[in-house]
Amino acid sequence: MLTIKSIRETNPVILNVANMVTPQHVADAINFYGGSPIMFTDEREAAGLTNISSGVVFNMGSTNEATLRNVIASGKVANKRGIPVVIDPVAIGATELRQDNFARAAEAVAFDVIRGNAGEIAYLANVNWQANGIDAGNGDGDVVAIAKKAAHRYHCWVVLSGVKDIVTDGETTYCVDNGHPYFQTNVGSGDMLDGILATAIATEHGLKALVRATATFSIAGELAGEKYPNQPASFFVELYNQLATITDEVIDTRMKIHQV
Repeated sequence: MLTIKSIRETNPVILNVANMVTPQHVADAINFYGGSPIMFTDEREAAGLTNISSGVVFNMGSTNEATLRNVIASGKVANKRGIPVVIDPVAIGATELRQDNFARAAEAVAFDVIRGNAGEIAYLANVNWQANGIDAGNGDGDVVAIAKKAAHRYHCWVVLSGVKDIVTDGETTYCVDNGHPYFQTNVGSGDMLDGILATAIATEHGLKALVRATATFSIAGELAGEKYPNQPASFFVELYNQLATITDEVIDTRMKIHQV
């Protein structure tokens, strides 16, 4: 079973093609959770940095040709070496450019994990959903069915973030009931979870590791919210404190998951 102790003992190096808005948030989350983050923006060092990494994260929130080249160059090396790949299709329903870039990335790189909100995963599952930029938006679909459909389509694990998080391989599916509303208030929370997930499966490659990592991040949010119930900015800082100090005993006690 994945443990905080094993993550911190392993201290996996996690390489990131980051969204221009949140690289510091992501680096701090990975570091406090127990990994070692690296960001890169130059395709010329993609192979070298991927080769020393234990996991990679591709955030498609700052879409441009250079970012796509970085994703493909690093992803090909990661696939060849068996290094797990996490991708976040940020606001993919918003523009054709984001859709085309994700499609080009998916054609060149096999993903281990796709992490997104309901609107993003619904787009990938070809389900109608009224997404609104980076926000999940609204839809009538069954989020469990949507996550499973996306997992089958891309042959990977899917983590659908929301009030309740869905983690699935298309066959076995878990619901994580932990969390806090301030995750939606603070931009970058999902990007931080991307890094947490990569750190987890770089340590132990499996669906249950993703479930526990998702729950751990959500529990850290619950604890931060208990300390700052009416201060969303203070919540965000406290979230880092909780990630840095959370124990497996606390996770085991507070974790609310069930198979669906």
